[in-house]
Amino acid sequence: MSPSDQPESDLGAMSFGDHLQELRTRLFRALIVPLPLAIGFFFIAPDIRALLMAPLFAALKANRQSIQVQALNPAETITTDLKLSLVAALAVSAPWVLYQLWKFISPGLYAHERRYIHFLTPLSGVMTVCGTALFYFVLLPLTLLVLVSFGAERPKMLPVPVAEVAPDGTAPAKETDDGTGAARPLPPSPFAFPVFAEDPVAPSAGQAWISPSAQSLRIAVPLEDSSANAVVALAGEAEELLSGGGSSVEGRLAILEVPLTVLGGVAQVYRLSEYISFALLLLLGSVVAFQMPLVVLLLGWAGLVTPKFLREKRKWAVFIMAIVAAVVTPPDVTSMLLLLVPLWLLYEFSIVLLVLVPAHRVARGRVLAVSRSSREPDEAEGSGDRWGGGPPP
Repeated sequence: MSPSDQPESDLGAMSFGDHLQELRTRLFRALIVPLPLAIGFFFIAPDIRALLMAPLFAALKANRQSIQVQALNPAETITTDLKLSLVAALAVSAPWVLYQLWKFISPGLYAHERRYIHFLTPLSGVMTVCGTALFYFVLLPLTLLVLVSFGAERPKMLPVPVAEVAPDGTAPAKETDDGTGAARPLPPSPFAFPVFAEDPVAPSAGQAWISPSAQSLRIAVPLEDSSANAVVALAGEAEELLSGGGSSVEGRLAILEVPLTVLGGVAQVYRLSEYISFALLLLLGSVVAFQMPLVVLLLGWAGLVTPKFLREKRKWAVFIMAIVAAVVTPPDVTSMLLLLVPLWLLYEFSIVLLVLVPAHRVARGRVLAVSRSSREPDEAEGSGDRWGGGPPP
C-alpha cells in the first residue's frame, strides 16, 4: 500500500485528546457561519415569507377567496420570520457545515473512499436544487390550487350580465308577457362602486372602488396628524421605495382594503404559521425525494441491486410510485401525475447512473471514463470488494 493510499490518520496518528480538540474546532467553525446568516436573513424574512405565500395568494385569487392569511397572536409574525431566517441560514450554510464535517472525517478515509464522497456531494447538491425548483414552480402551486378549491363556491351569476345593461340603467329589451318587448328598468341602487383595474393616481378622501385583481373593496381614508399615523406614512413611503411603487399611502391618504369573497361555501382563511410549516414540509419532502438516485447508487455500489434487476422490476416500481403519488397528493389525477412523472424519471436516471458510474470507476478516479479497461467488469478490476476492493493499487 503506497503512502498516498493510506488514511491520513495513519501517516500522522492523533491521540484521543487531539481528536476531541479537532472536533471542538470543527464544531466552532461550523457554527460561525449559520448564526450571522440567520441574523442577516431575519431582515429579509418578510421577503422570503412573501415569496412562499405568493402561490397561496394565486390559488386563493383563482378560487375567488379572501387573499390574506391570519396571525392569531401578536408574536406569530415575528416567530414565523425567525423560523424562516433559521431555515434559510441552515440551507445556505449547509455546504460550509458539511465541509467542516468532511475535514473532520476525511483523515480516516482511504483515497478511494474519499472519491466516493467527491462524486456524491456535488450530485446531491444538483438534485437538491432540482427538487427545490420542482417544489416551488410545480408542486406547491398545484397542490394549493386543488386544496383551496375544496369547499369554494362558484360565483352566483346575475340574471342580467352587467355588460348588457344599457347606459340609462335599463335592461335590454326582451319579450314580455304582453308581447310589447318594452325595456324593464332596473331597481334603483343606493350605492354603485366603480371597478378600477388600477388604483387611482390621486384618490380623494372617502373615495371607494373595487379592485378586481386584488378582489377587495378599497377606500381612501385621510390620515390624522399624530405620531402613530406619521409612522404609518413613513412605512408606506419606505414600502414604495423598496417595491418601486404601489404604496398603501398616497399623500395624506391611507388606502384601506376590505376583502371580497363569494357567498356560501367554506371560507379559505389560513393561519400564517401553519401555512409556512406546510410549505416547508412539502419542500423537505421534495428535496428528499430527489435524493433517490443517490440511494439507488449506494445500493448498487453495495451489490444489493443491479441495473438488470431495476429494469426487470420497473413495472412494480412504477406501480409503487403511483400508490405513493396518490397518497401524498390530493385526489386529483393532474397532481398525481405531476408527482408520478418526476419520480419515474428519477428512477430511470438512477439506472443510467448505476450503469455509467460503477463502484470500481469511482474508486479508481475514472468516473465516466471511456476506455477498454474501464469497460471491463468489476470482477476483472476489483479484488472482490463490492466497493472497489479496498485501496486501489
